[in-house]
Amino acid sequence: MVCHLQSDQLVRQLHLVDLQKSWNDAQQYCRDEYIDLAIVNSSALIQEAQKRAGSTEAWIGLSKSDWKWSQTGPVQSPWFNFWSLGQPGTGECVIISKLGLWSTKPCSATYYFVCYDAVTNKYILVQNFKTWSNAKSYCRQRYTDLSTINDWSDNNQTAFILPTTVHAWIGLYRNYWTWSNSSTASNLPWGLRQPNNSVNCATIDGSTGSFNSHNCDDQRPFLCSTDVKPSASRSVKVQLRAGSADLNDPTVQESILQQVREKLVEQGIREEVKLRWKTQPDGKIFHREEETAGYCEKEDCGSV
Repeated sequence: MVCHLQSDQLVRQLHLVDLQKSWNDAQQYCRDEYIDLAIVNSSALIQEAQKRAGSTEAWIGLSKSDWKWSQTGPVQSPWFNFWSLGQPGTGECVIISKLGLWSTKPCSATYYFVCYDAVTNKYILVQNFKTWSNAKSYCRQRYTDLSTINDWSDNNQTAFILPTTVHAWIGLYRNYWTWSNSSTASNLPWGLRQPNNSVNCATIDGSTGSFNSHNCDDQRPFLCSTDVKPSASRSVKVQLRAGSADLNDPTVQESILQQVREKLVEQGIREEVKLRWKTQPDGKIFHREEETAGYCEKEDCGSV
């Protein structure tokens, strides 16, 4: 009898690390020692995280992403910005004023917008009210993209074409809450009065299973994850005809195991399979059948 002992599907395991670290330091630790901070994006994983965290509140791999330009991607530190007083706020997309000041707004709000045309190296004000996403699509279809502002010159050129009191979208945005593998986070089980949009990192409360937002510099324990291939063990009885070979000879026993391994390969089983003889309470591996069953006197039996 030959069985498949392993599955090709990886299983995620969570590990509580009871060290006090900031979110960024916790992520680095997990990436060095495991795979990453725990991605807890299903009810089963939330239950597992609760079990591991116990009564503690631990960092998980959930945070707000950094700022990005729709045309060029993530901002590179240090980077030019000209935030208005009290900004950036809780919005995910950015508008610019006639004074050149930046503010955040919900991406679903509607404003005029500024496109950039790489062919002419000019900024174009589009005086139609659109959401940030629709404005981006419009600019990409007709020009290059929403405007990217890298320095004072870009900022002044963009602000100059705006009428007084008008605000317009530019190409700066941030994804809201994302997992540490950059996947979008949705339907999150936030705790009461959560999240606090002034902070950028998240924990799971082991007592309730709810997520809470905190300052990323807070010192907390954390959950790391790793992916493992599940395994199982099977005990198989091997029956051999009695002959001149000494079945208690380790060389003979290894020879039999090698023949079993070859049979596994012939049947297409190429996953990692470990074979070993099972030693009985009396210290032996093989016993004559008449010693245990009273029939089949010519056969010896052992388990692998």
